[in-house]
Amino acid sequence: MRESDQEIDAKSQKQRKLPNNMDEEMNMIENLPDAMLLHILSFLPAKDVLKTSILSKRWRHLWMSVSNLYFEEWRPDKFVMFMNSAERAMMCRDFPRIEKFSLSSHMLNSACINALISNALSFKVQDFSLRLVYVGVPISLPHHLFSCPTLTVLNLEEVTQFPCTACLPNLKKVRLSCCLLPHQQSLLHFFSGCPKLQKLILNRCFWRDANLGFISAPMPEPVDITQLPSTTCLPDLKELELSFCLLPYGQSMVQFFGDCPKLQKLTLKECHWGLAKCLYISTPMLESVVICDATSSSGCKVVISGSNIKSFSYHGDLRTTYCLCSSSIVDDAYIHVNSKGKIEREGREKEVAHRVHKLIMKCSNVKHLGLSPDTLEALAYAEELDLPVFQRLTRLELKRKSVDLSCRALNRLLQKLPHLDCLDFRMGVFLSKKHKNFALDPLPPCILTQLKIIKIHTSSLTDEELHAVGILFRVSTVLEKVYISGSRLNKNKISMLARESKFEIISM
Repeated sequence: MRESDQEIDAKSQKQRKLPNNMDEEMNMIENLPDAMLLHILSFLPAKDVLKTSILSKRWRHLWMSVSNLYFEEWRPDKFVMFMNSAERAMMCRDFPRIEKFSLSSHMLNSACINALISNALSFKVQDFSLRLVYVGVPISLPHHLFSCPTLTVLNLEEVTQFPCTACLPNLKKVRLSCCLLPHQQSLLHFFSGCPKLQKLILNRCFWRDANLGFISAPMPEPVDITQLPSTTCLPDLKELELSFCLLPYGQSMVQFFGDCPKLQKLTLKECHWGLAKCLYISTPMLESVVICDATSSSGCKVVISGSNIKSFSYHGDLRTTYCLCSSSIVDDAYIHVNSKGKIEREGREKEVAHRVHKLIMKCSNVKHLGLSPDTLEALAYAEELDLPVFQRLTRLELKRKSVDLSCRALNRLLQKLPHLDCLDFRMGVFLSKKHKNFALDPLPPCILTQLKIIKIHTSSLTDEELHAVGILFRVSTVLEKVYISGSRLNKNKISMLARESKFEIISM
């Protein structure tokens, strides 16, 4: 027998005996308009949203109009109860649309899961996320998931079967994680049914034919992208991110990137190039390139070409050779070489130094340059390599770890920055006490004539840090401001620095 509204109100009042201040807060929530309450509920898991129906008469039906539904259950013994609750939530809805739908669970009953998915799609869902852990044989998802006209965002995880075609006319963002993708040409054919796709993220994905790329002859020279057939199937794609992906050999990858004429941002994280010896990436609208190298990647040569590249970022140990070819002027660049100890154990010092030098040479026109101390030390492996003069650079950012002011590569670099205006130590700067009479020799001209701002981010100002800071302060004749930030800064030390300085010190 169903409870009356009066019984529900009495029960809810009895259950919540709250202190006066909490009762006042509850009254404030009760006074909020329905639209604001629904907005708050749209961020909660569905099971918590359902619980609000017992709060009072007003809340009894409010949950039925929530625009977002997030279902999640990983306990196998709770699967049946979970599905019953999800089905009830779908059946009792009195709102014709679902903006966001998310389902995360074990695949214990494919019929129930597919029924729930089909039910959600009937509410003209716009943002659809699915994460299933299969128990047994993987199953096919409802075909109409890949032909839903209202979908704008699709997020799939651990899906192993895709249809050959798709018809998603309004889809703008796709994220596929831990998925087994169809072979390269089928995947391109699949995405040809997504004409408005603007952002594509592939994370830890594999192609079915990734291990079939065996070739008997050496890879040819990089293929000129203009010579490839015009088979554009991703005409509006602006952002592409590939993470932890095992990719087919070079020719098909050239074709893949060639299908993105409007691509603006390319991110490659921990990708393996398979058998490729040379990979040529060229899109006319490319503006930003972010690369995080796989430590076990092969010795593939990657050529990145574009007439509009403005930002370049690299993080890795340079097992792959990267060649940045841009006819435009790159404004921002960041280079971090990691695994210093491993590089030395493998005897790759000279190789890495030459590859770092080659990247830096290609970034000589940047306005903002970011480097790690390990990158500076990599340059020290080959001091015979001359650095370029950075005529446009006004800001140098040193991050990842604290910088040793006595590093010779740092002084070599500062000598090449005639217009440096801001020097930013993102993790601090130090100088060992054994360098009692240390001096920047020769003194970089930019410190005498250009450097106006120094930023130091540190947890606390140690004696070694104060030693380095003191030297910088004494030689920076045109310095105007110093920003010092940290979680455990000693105010007395900051005050002492301020008294001894002719410029403004700002503690953050």
